[in-house]
Amino acid sequence: MNILKQPWAIKTEEVIVGLQTTNKGLSEEEALARLKQYGSNTFHSREKKSVFMIFLKQFSSPLIFLLIGASVLSLILGEWIDTGVILFAVLINISVGFYHEYNAESTLSKLSTYIKDRARVIRSGKEEEIDSSLLVPGDIIKISYGTRIPADARILTLNNLRVDEAILTGESLPIEKKEEVIELTSAIADQKNIAHAGTLVVEGYATAIVFATGNNTEIGKIAGIVSKINRTETPLQRGVSKLAWFIFIIVMFIVVIILVLGITRGEPLVPMLLLSSAVAVGAVPEALPIVLTMILAIGAMRIASKKGIIRKLTAAETLGSTTIILTDKTGTLTLADMQLKGLHTVSSVLSTENKTGDNINQHLSSEQKKLLEYAILNTDVSVENPQAEEKNWNFRGRPFEVNIVKSAILHHLPIDNVIQNSSMVVLPFNSTNKFSVSENGDKYVVMGAPDILLKKSKISKEDYLEVEKWIEETSRGGKRIIGLASFSRKESETFDISKVENLEFLGMLTFYDPIRPEVPQAIKNIESHGMKMVLVTGDLVGTALAVSKELGWEVNEEQVITGNELRVLSEEELVALVPKIKIFARVTPEDKLRIGKAYQSLGEIVAMTGDGVNDAPALKAMDIGISLGSGSDVAKAAADLVLLDDNFETISLAIDEGRKILSNIRKSFVYLMSNSLDEVFVIGGSLLLALPLPITALQIIWVNLFTGSLPALAFAFEENTDKEKYVGHDLGLIFTKEVKILTFGIGVLSSLFLFLLYYFLLKTGLEISVARSIFFVCFSSYILVITFSFRSLRRSILSYNPFTNKKLNIAILISIFLLFFTMTVPFMRNIFEIAPLPLSWIPFILLWLILNIVLVEGAKYMMHTHGHLLHKLPHFNFSFLKNK
Repeated sequence: MNILKQPWAIKTEEVIVGLQTTNKGLSEEEALARLKQYGSNTFHSREKKSVFMIFLKQFSSPLIFLLIGASVLSLILGEWIDTGVILFAVLINISVGFYHEYNAESTLSKLSTYIKDRARVIRSGKEEEIDSSLLVPGDIIKISYGTRIPADARILTLNNLRVDEAILTGESLPIEKKEEVIELTSAIADQKNIAHAGTLVVEGYATAIVFATGNNTEIGKIAGIVSKINRTETPLQRGVSKLAWFIFIIVMFIVVIILVLGITRGEPLVPMLLLSSAVAVGAVPEALPIVLTMILAIGAMRIASKKGIIRKLTAAETLGSTTIILTDKTGTLTLADMQLKGLHTVSSVLSTENKTGDNINQHLSSEQKKLLEYAILNTDVSVENPQAEEKNWNFRGRPFEVNIVKSAILHHLPIDNVIQNSSMVVLPFNSTNKFSVSENGDKYVVMGAPDILLKKSKISKEDYLEVEKWIEETSRGGKRIIGLASFSRKESETFDISKVENLEFLGMLTFYDPIRPEVPQAIKNIESHGMKMVLVTGDLVGTALAVSKELGWEVNEEQVITGNELRVLSEEELVALVPKIKIFARVTPEDKLRIGKAYQSLGEIVAMTGDGVNDAPALKAMDIGISLGSGSDVAKAAADLVLLDDNFETISLAIDEGRKILSNIRKSFVYLMSNSLDEVFVIGGSLLLALPLPITALQIIWVNLFTGSLPALAFAFEENTDKEKYVGHDLGLIFTKEVKILTFGIGVLSSLFLFLLYYFLLKTGLEISVARSIFFVCFSSYILVITFSFRSLRRSILSYNPFTNKKLNIAILISIFLLFFTMTVPFMRNIFEIAPLPLSWIPFILLWLILNIVLVEGAKYMMHTHGHLLHKLPHFNFSFLKNK
């Protein structure tokens, strides 16, 4: 079968015939055959970096420039051993960088496979839900409010269908779709009877027949062009790259000074060039970008193992920076199982008994049954396997609508429209109207928010107040309430939403959605990190208060505001008010966006949950958008984190991982940067004081690449040992003042101590070769030992087990072996120009290692006991490194 051309210009019957299908859809066998013929319904993915390009990128770092330059100089001088060792260092650095960047490149691709777009399709007369990638030309699909259209399809039947095609045509307003044939030459924007892949249904529903999938769709053709566009680095990656070049420029300036000092005191030019380039290599934190990528990628995979999918790698770090979470109720805090508990007619509500209890499992009166029948008319529920026994039926639809149908079956009421899949809805529910409308003979039935329907009803003022009081009391018990009303319909009348007035209020259905048992503890865990929790819900105030009570919150009236009260506030008034609010009730998605931006203007780093189509702008605008796995396609596309299990506990677990990521980035930064000045101090100080040079270019490269870098990589696997919570703006930053002070303080002191060590060794009268050997061991080993202190930037090493990071232990052991191998094997000693180490100096070396641990621990102690004094120090700015 060939692809059908111009289906908008022919009748639906001809389209069905041309695609060789029927109204009952394809058979599974035919669908499988067409899948093999046309391929999966997927678009061009954005062009991935090739293995070769990732490899070439490793040569763009300042470190590699310096190493290659040093190797060229060695080669010109005929220093074959030096050249070989330096080129080996280049190979190791490139290999490690390539491996981890390639790994990170594939991480998000792997994670994206967890998120599956679904499509409702009719095959062999049976409606089912499948992975949208399995759609083929000739499939009959059903599209409805809140979904992205999965393939290009010709509309067969529709009901009030409006589609946002901005992604395809740039048209800002939703397009009203039609069934009628249109002109052959119509442009894409004028093809009103076509549902284009990737566009969004904002109202109504339709049945359509797929005629193009994957790269043959209009958006697929565009995707092929977009996939060729070059990608840009993330803000965090750009920040670290800027840092590396910033340090490189500063170090090059220092290196020039060292080179001039060396030449003026009579040192040979070429060896000084080699030494100067080696000093530059030692001062550039070449492992930092690799470590950062590893931390983010491993963190994202850990979050995935907890049923949370990170859509952007840097979002894993931002999770740990979050200061406030704005959460919805349904599905995240609750089980999303809206159990129908009661049917309440107006007469029963107004009766003196005023019953508000559950009655769904009792014998229903004829009035109650009528309420349930009306409710069924307004549901969009289908049975996947109607041929099976009734007790084995699988339902598709929103949870509370499915429960309405199940209750009807329990009370032996007809559900013909569900079984026959013949919807009577003329106006589907949306978050703007907050109600749906269906046809029922000579009347329209309206189902939706009870307060909205009550305002549109012709009920007396006395009864209005009584029903309103009942709604408030019932909602305070944690129930969700759905109202039912009706108004007359003339024969052959076309529905008009403006006629939804002067309703006859019929009654209400009450639902209960239980709190997830694990949520209260998860919230306590989040709040223990210093983060604030705020409930932002479309439910009534009473329902929201009941939920907060179940969560263990103590909320007074001043901490609650409704959407109506919110909308009369100016932006300035809202910003001043939000810090005092614990519950925002009866809000719209537009309100959520305003609330989130108000918190952001106060400097908060905001995470927000949402699942609806209209939630997408708010999710995208927040620092972290969190979507439910069962949410709308557009909400998931806008989110940074998708909860596969719709479970709030997953947010708590993901934040824990985000905190680890943030903590590990800070630790690795302090560790790598604090020893970057060592060579500058030692070489520069020796030249200034006319001392023999303590270390060679080869030794610097060996220590920097083969000992110090290995422990840094192990920080990616570090568990968070900083249990104290960060407060204020420090919570939302990687480069906090604490990090800067520790980096600068430890860096200067440790480098100064290293120079004083060398000066001391020379003054003891040791032979210069022996002094250099002792210095080399002290220089190489102290970098390894202090990693155990850097496992926490806040706690004393005595307060935790320093050996629980197995990867770090292995890295340290490998580095110690390399150092031992270098010092004991004659061949290696000759290469690195090292004399045998006198055993009598081993106690001194051990004392030196202990001194450096004491130095780091002392700096941490001073930071956290006299931090108020340290914070008065001048602020050295790293603003260009901020990730947001």
